[in-house]
Amino acid sequence: MSPVQAAQYNALSKQSKLSLIKQHDIAFEAFKVKLRSPYITLADDGYYYLTGTTAGSHWGSQIGVKIWRSENLIDWQDLGLVWDLYRDGIKQSSWHLEQKILHPEFKNLRAIWSPELHYINNTWWIPHSMNLGGHGLLKSTSGKPEGPYMALPAVSKSGIDPHLFRHNNQTYYFWQSDNMIQLNSEMLLVPKSFKKLTAKGQHEIGYEGISIYKLKHFFVHMASGRYGYEADNSYDLYYSISKDINAEFSHRRMAIKHAGNGNLFKDKHGNWWSSAFEHDFSNRWSLWLIPIEIQETANDVKFIVKDERFKPTNQDQTTVEALIETGPPKRWKNRKPWWRPKKANAQSVVRTK
Repeated sequence: MSPVQAAQYNALSKQSKLSLIKQHDIAFEAFKVKLRSPYITLADDGYYYLTGTTAGSHWGSQIGVKIWRSENLIDWQDLGLVWDLYRDGIKQSSWHLEQKILHPEFKNLRAIWSPELHYINNTWWIPHSMNLGGHGLLKSTSGKPEGPYMALPAVSKSGIDPHLFRHNNQTYYFWQSDNMIQLNSEMLLVPKSFKKLTAKGQHEIGYEGISIYKLKHFFVHMASGRYGYEADNSYDLYYSISKDINAEFSHRRMAIKHAGNGNLFKDKHGNWWSSAFEHDFSNRWSLWLIPIEIQETANDVKFIVKDERFKPTNQDQTTVEALIETGPPKRWKNRKPWWRPKKANAQSVVRTK
């Protein structure tokens, strides 16, 4: 089956989408909803749960955390706004309302960014952040994914994109792209457990959207970024690996093109997917699913992206490899990493530090 063209996605029937799930070889729009940073998890009750950013500084009106669920990744049931900043946040006197307004001219003075869903210690937790900076946890007081949720005190009043990971009965809390701290059984911070994840080479793995996965042999550290000095002006997902979460990770590699701030999950058939939302194959943010394989040996982990549109090119990987040795070009000092000069040529900007 040839890749579906962008103009045809609206016409995909339910059966066509279900066939694409079964085939596991073509990326497609699984859910037409305006959403950034989509996060999917498969729960023990047989449902996939979806959340993500439903409003930003300049768009959207649902300020909080919204959740959907599905039995097949295609039919999504709306569970509603399970935590509303201006309803629940006010009742709970949450830290979100204490954050200083930075831009009074923006549509939304406050917004919730990049929520995730994790089942730990017999209940659901939602790590999340704000457009103003700052991040923390929401706890389901019912033990159910639909809540209700209570806001815990902020973990930090700066930084974004928190993530939870559990291994060997230890819970870890991550944020941004490389910050890690341990949580105790009450999901409170363990003193003096903060650590910066490090990777070989002269370039960061990414600057936001951290996630951690454990395979048979390796921990996989993933982060996202859009770098103006790389081959394309795309928002991508990068990775590095280590056999010890407290040790140095390998040099960075690009895992999935156009999948920045997506997450990896296995479906009911054991197939790996990545969520995605921002790329050249659709004119809107929405939930896309990218079929992938993860090949692990005793010495390495490789990502096999099954749809060519989302597969890193040879130029992508060559540029990333060069940056391991050189670090970011000097022209980007004191600039945002996504800054891109007119008529940018990634190969030339990497060479001319």
